[in-house]
Amino acid sequence: MKIRAQIGMVLNLDKCIGCHTCSVTCKNVWTSRPGMEYAWFNNVETKPGIGYPKEWENQDKWNGGWHRLANGKIEPRQGAKWKLLMRIFANPNLPQIDDYYEPFTFDYAHLQS
Repeated sequence: MKIRAQIGMVLNLDKCIGCHTCSVTCKNVWTSRPGMEYAWFNNVETKPGIGYPKEWENQDKWNGGWHRLANGKIEPRQGAKWKLLMRIFANPNLPQIDDYYEPFTFDYAHLQS
């Protein structure tokens, strides 16, 4: 697919009334092509809750963040550069699909009434 145009949106959150019109519009634009009906990287946060993946801020669960070595330097919890490069395509600390919530779509008939 050859990209010929780009779309951008700027939203003034000072005027937000929580109607989710911006989310519905964005989700419709990004998932309107065949094959893109459900793709995680196209997700737009359109329902209240903890977000995705579950416990995404939990540094212990996902082995994220940094720790200090005995010599005072810091390194990522997942290991030094060589260790990270060894697991670049098979990271055992990534969330599974169950850590994300179920696919969610709006009831457009209810929204429009």
